[in-house]
Amino acid sequence: MNRTILLVIICITGFSLHAQESNDELLKKLVEKNILTQQEADEIRKESPSKSGQNTFGKKAEKVRNAFNTPCMNFGGYGMLLYKYSDIARIKHDLQPRLLFLNMGGKLPNNIGYFALFEFVNPRLYELYMEWTPAKEFNFRIGEMKVPFTIENPMSLTVLETIPYTRSISALVGMADDVMMLQNGINNTGRDLGMQVSGSLIPMGNHNLLEYSLGLFQGSGLNSSDKNNTKDFAGTILAQPVKGWRIGGGAYFGEATYSLYTGDPIKKHVRNRWTLGTEYTSDRLYCRAEWIRGKDGNIMKEGLYGTAQYYLLPQKLNIVGKVDYFSKSRGNNMEVMDYTLALNYFFYPRCRVQVNYTYSDYSQAWDSKNSNIVHTQLQVVF
Repeated sequence: MNRTILLVIICITGFSLHAQESNDELLKKLVEKNILTQQEADEIRKESPSKSGQNTFGKKAEKVRNAFNTPCMNFGGYGMLLYKYSDIARIKHDLQPRLLFLNMGGKLPNNIGYFALFEFVNPRLYELYMEWTPAKEFNFRIGEMKVPFTIENPMSLTVLETIPYTRSISALVGMADDVMMLQNGINNTGRDLGMQVSGSLIPMGNHNLLEYSLGLFQGSGLNSSDKNNTKDFAGTILAQPVKGWRIGGGAYFGEATYSLYTGDPIKKHVRNRWTLGTEYTSDRLYCRAEWIRGKDGNIMKEGLYGTAQYYLLPQKLNIVGKVDYFSKSRGNNMEVMDYTLALNYFFYPRCRVQVNYTYSDYSQAWDSKNSNIVHTQLQVVF
């Protein structure tokens, strides 16, 4: 194919937002003016449909979204279909819809915003808050939301590198393995009712040096009234000395009401946490590591994990490695190491197929068998 044909291909690609009929009309005129032969025009048609079709689909999807969305009312959501294999489970192969979230949010006059998030597989309201953002340095939010503690907890499942959250996070930040599960019987997914202030401070060219999030929460979890007369504090402060690299820490001080041991009365117990963490982000590489110390009643707990993600194909295919250590009772050698290897393939922006393999190595005191678990998930964001 000569230089003239290559030039024409570039021109057609640059105008790919036009319909396929427009491209055909352009090629017809080029043939009529003897710039291209009919054979050369046919070759170009064979090379351009896939991109043209993809752009046409994108335009149609954007038109549908714009038809329903306005600045003061935006709709969206995502769904996840999960397959799990476990060599120690009674049911080794399990396929199920994991979740279906629908959300609505928007911006109102006077810098007021709102957001609501509802889940349909196991129907439950997950988030509902109002916020006031007069400046990037100050945001006030009140309602049900993610607790601002650790780097991983505020992350959406749609951007998390692995399918499940890290065990250390799940056990110490109000998720499925936290003592809060004993308090109201559900996975609180790192969310609670309360209020918080947040913002970015000290501009440094193309980024800000400091980010902060501080809040007071009920400590009772999702859609649940308070269980005691105290409120919990959660906060995180992160510094970004160089664009793409953040480092910092946070603390959580509170109480939970439950039975610490089988047969013990239900009563208040201290539920405190401390964390240090860092993350690095570049075009193709992302790394994150966090250390978390926890105290539940008189039991000390600890977690430490590190994860790295690298894009083999930019915006299309990445590989992930994660190592996670968690001790549910320091001093009693009740600990586990999780080793995870994962692949994520994006077939459309924010839509992906994920495959995870995790080997869990339990200590003898934990009294559980070592396991091999495979997760496969289809994620669609709309």
